[in-house]
Amino acid sequence: MRKGLIFDLDGTLWDATEQMLPPWNAVIQHYSNRAPLTLAEIRSYMGKTVEEIAAAALPDFPEEKRVEILNLCCVRELSWLLKHPGKIYPGVRDTLAQLSKEYPLYIVSNCQDGYIQTFLETSGLKSFFTDFTCCGMTGKNKGENICIIMEQHHLEQAVYLGDTLGDYNACQQANVPFVHAAYGMGTVAQDVPKICCFSELPSLLPQIFSLSK
Repeated sequence: MRKGLIFDLDGTLWDATEQMLPPWNAVIQHYSNRAPLTLAEIRSYMGKTVEEIAAAALPDFPEEKRVEILNLCCVRELSWLLKHPGKIYPGVRDTLAQLSKEYPLYIVSNCQDGYIQTFLETSGLKSFFTDFTCCGMTGKNKGENICIIMEQHHLEQAVYLGDTLGDYNACQQANVPFVHAAYGMGTVAQDVPKICCFSELPSLLPQIFSLSK
């Protein structure tokens, strides 16, 4: 039976929220007179789509205009992150190296096209991953994109690691087991398996795979 591991990015593999603040605020303050985004605000947006973030950050703008501004934030962000990358969570590098020997690894995120590529380029973790996709590439939501990865790579079983309720809901939609990255940015009230640091993941997987047969 072909098994795979699928990962969220922000709040799961790295935290780039502090690095996002300068480029996002530069764009937003050019187009609006709202107060600069805070770190707490930008952290609360992680895991959401561009449309959802735009509605939260710029509620006074018409939908089309606020999405346009957020897309400009995302463009500015990519070039900034190449020189100011996010912080990889402790244990990620060594644990991915271990896991990649046993499972194919994938990333599915709600980010724009180019963001996962930037993460892989700046983190040095590209060799561990088989494939990735995001809503910016497919126009589909996270649950649908999990299914796309599973279908394209003929996965009969997969486990998804993420940190937000949105990640949990996507797994419900895709019918795959969810593990909560409790060290990340979000909270999940549901009774689900969780890890408090990335290095705890390998020991949890055999039990989850056996329960999901």
